[in-house]
Amino acid sequence: MTMPKTPNNEEFPGFDHTAEKINKYVEALGIFTILLKNGAIVHHNPNDVEGFRNWLKQKSIPNIRE
Repeated sequence: MTMPKTPNNEEFPGFDHTAEKINKYVEALGIFTILLKNGAIVHHNPNDVEGFRNWLKQKSIPNIRE
């Protein structure tokens, strides 16, 4: 699925942080552990796992495992 480019200051629906605040992430069983640029770690269990994963990739957020 190809998503249109959007500004990094936009949030993914249901996630309270913009892409510009995310440093990197790791995913396990559909749960995302996200390191924010301020050092905080947040967990997100999106309703649309594939959509959220694609959003992170589209925003060029590094996956720790890749």
